[in-house]
Amino acid sequence: MNPSDTDLLDLTGRVAVVTGAASGQGKAAALRLHRAGASVAALDLDAEGLASLGNGIMTLTVDTSDPAAVEEAFDEIRRSLGPAYILAAAAAVWAGWNSILDLDYRDLERIFRINTFGTLYCVKNAARHMTEAGRGGRIVMWSSIAAARGQPHDIPYTGSKAALEGMARAISGELAPREITVNVIAPGAIDTPMLGDADLSFYDTVLPGRRVGVPEEVAEMVAWLCSPRSRFVTGAVIPIDGGVAAVNGPWMLSRTIRSADPALVDALKADIYPADRE
Repeated sequence: MNPSDTDLLDLTGRVAVVTGAASGQGKAAALRLHRAGASVAALDLDAEGLASLGNGIMTLTVDTSDPAAVEEAFDEIRRSLGPAYILAAAAAVWAGWNSILDLDYRDLERIFRINTFGTLYCVKNAARHMTEAGRGGRIVMWSSIAAARGQPHDIPYTGSKAALEGMARAISGELAPREITVNVIAPGAIDTPMLGDADLSFYDTVLPGRRVGVPEEVAEMVAWLCSPRSRFVTGAVIPIDGGVAAVNGPWMLSRTIRSADPALVDALKADIYPADRE
């Protein structure tokens, strides 16, 4: 362990449960918390991905959208490692674009079941562990900048994340007297499997920082929120997006396109707002 990590974010003796830990941001968070000294239990449906975490991390193949399976997993973690002090709930899915005009209810139900209800099941069980142990705790939930900014044709995912932000505020107020903090991170474009086959050079052009983020940058914020240094931070929604939430996105995009090809902006306007539209 790096001495500087010990000085700043020493989590020795703490039990951390990380969901969605087989890849992407969840995996980075599990590895970072483990490096800070926490005893980590990693949960995911992807057993092969969990195996890639290596030795020293407890892995459980769990469907977090199943409340009974979640409760059983937390009880097994307590028997093996002790009661959870940290929950980093990263498990989430995205099911593509959905217009309100032809919304697929199956996608809507599936995304809320995993992203929202599954996270809440984990929070309930983690809070139960923390309350019974009486030592406080740290809960970090994953939202998205989409929850605050909105993305057309992205109703299920955007809605599932916005719901988490509202619930986190309510939960934080309830658990604060017990020294349990509840915070939400809202990542922007992060280079993970969820971006799929997206052309990352596009993001490099239009984002304020001219690049996408990497999971390890998200994991550093998660580790800090789980550390003793964040004890007075609760009920917060923290963007990790390279500045996207701070700028006027459409203006910046049009400015970027105009600088590359001035005629293209006018062509796009003509296509989006045809003169003969009533």
